[in-house]
Amino acid sequence: MKKILIFISLFFCLRIYAFNLLEFFDARSYHYTLNSYIGSDYFPDRDENEFSYLEKINFEIGCEYIIQQNSSLWINLSYRNDLFDKKIILERTGISTTRGNWEFIYKFDWIEIGRYSDILNKNVYGIYFDEGVIEDYRFNGFQINKEINNFIISGKVGGNNFNSSLGMFSVDYSNNNGIFEIYYLYCGRDRLLNMPMHAFGSEFFQDFGFMSIYNSGAYEYMHTYDFTHNTRERFANLSEIIIQPTGLFSFGSSFLYTIFDWEIREEWQSQSFLELEYTNFTNYISYRYWESDIGYDREINIINSYNILPQWSVATNLSYFSPSIGTDYYLIGFQVQIDYEID
Repeated sequence: MKKILIFISLFFCLRIYAFNLLEFFDARSYHYTLNSYIGSDYFPDRDENEFSYLEKINFEIGCEYIIQQNSSLWINLSYRNDLFDKKIILERTGISTTRGNWEFIYKFDWIEIGRYSDILNKNVYGIYFDEGVIEDYRFNGFQINKEINNFIISGKVGGNNFNSSLGMFSVDYSNNNGIFEIYYLYCGRDRLLNMPMHAFGSEFFQDFGFMSIYNSGAYEYMHTYDFTHNTRERFANLSEIIIQPTGLFSFGSSFLYTIFDWEIREEWQSQSFLELEYTNFTNYISYRYWESDIGYDREINIINSYNILPQWSVATNLSYFSPSIGTDYYLIGFQVQIDYEID
């Protein structure tokens, strides 16, 4: 009897609100993304434990639903391995509505700057793969956008438990081949020094067909609230250029540089690559040099991939490391990448 009453209640609710299931499911977008690495490191100079198992999994699935003609709701979930723990994480969710040229949003999301380097996102096991290299903060709050021709003026107000309050103001300009953004970011406690931070920066990408350029940078000013008047400064910049003379061959280089207080804790890395494509095969080789106050490291990375489907590739991933501290070693593994989306 209880099941019958529940069914009747649901039926009348559907009738009252004129809910059309077919229209609901037709008005959604869906994406499925998997980036996985399985392998081992190899230390030839060790007498024991020459090999150790390595694993990295970045999986994300999400849907967006059109609630009304000018409103939408979305949710993205991810699965990531964290040492011995496997976690399902709510990556982002929110609801938005538009009124003319205005858009009002409440969302749980990320503020990420410096995420869209093509070179740093080739190696799934790379330290900067799918990361906000310049800025990376969790955000829970409100956002308002105003669109004026090709410009979008945006403001965010919110925060999170660790970084306290967060606020961001940005101006974006976009065209068919690129985007340019300038922004101001305030953080109650920054992710590096746990101090109030003001950041000013920009992000730029332009595709010229045979060549693409990407740049992302920020100047951060951090200070204390007490009477000691302690202040710190940080500058970070990521630059990248990729040249593609033909559709089958490309090469390029990136340069990542950070410095604290303009004189201490300087760190930089450069990475150059060559890539050759033939039918469903892609051969990629890169050389990375990293240097900081504690030493340097050099890496040669070779990725040979095969596209089983346009949305699915498998690859061997081999790296040779030559650090200034310690002995040379190798990484031997496989990576799988799947990126599927429907509208």
